[in-house]
Amino acid sequence: MKKILRDVVLLSLCFVVLLSSGCNKKRMKGLVPAQGVVTLNGEPVAGAMIMFTPVQIGTEAVAASTTTDEKGAFKMTTVDPGDGVFPGDYNVTVVKDEFQGGLTLEQARVNSQNPDEARKQGSVEEATVIHYLPAKYADMNTTDLKVSIPAGGQKNLEIALEGEVDLTPQKQGGHGGRPH
Repeated sequence: MKKILRDVVLLSLCFVVLLSSGCNKKRMKGLVPAQGVVTLNGEPVAGAMIMFTPVQIGTEAVAASTTTDEKGAFKMTTVDPGDGVFPGDYNVTVVKDEFQGGLTLEQARVNSQNPDEARKQGSVEEATVIHYLPAKYADMNTTDLKVSIPAGGQKNLEIALEGEVDLTPQKQGGHGGRPH
C-alpha cells in the first residue's frame, strides 16, 4: 500500500530531521534502555527494521528505530546507536523487505536530472519486493504491536510476530510500498 510507504518515509524523515537538527545531549536527557528480541512464529528475525512511534503526539517521546541483529536482538536508537527511548507508550512497526530490479538510487538521480535521456534508454527491469514478515506489522494503521517503556527502561522486550508469509515477489506499485 502506498500508505505504508508514506508512513515509513514520513517516520524516516522525522528520524533524519531529529538526527540532523544538532540535538545536543542535554535535549536528549532522559532516554532509557529499550531492547529485546523480535521473533516470527517463535524464530528470531534477523535484519528487520523496528520503529517505535509515540502513541500520543506532543509528549516528550519521539520516534526511535533500529535493525535487529542475526539473533533477532535489538537496542532502540533515538539519536546515537543504542541510546534508548523516552519512557512512554509506543506503537511498533516491524518491516523486513527485499527489493529487486527497478532503478538504483544513482540511476533514479541521473534520470531525474535528465528526463529526456532517461526516455531514450527505454524500459527498466520491473521492480519487485519480497515481504518477509506479515503485512499487518509494517503499517501503523494495522499493527497491533504496542510497548510501554517505564522510567527505568525495558531490557527484555519480546516483539512476537505471528502469521503466514507469502515470499512471492510482488510488483512494486507507483513509488513502492506494499501491493494494493
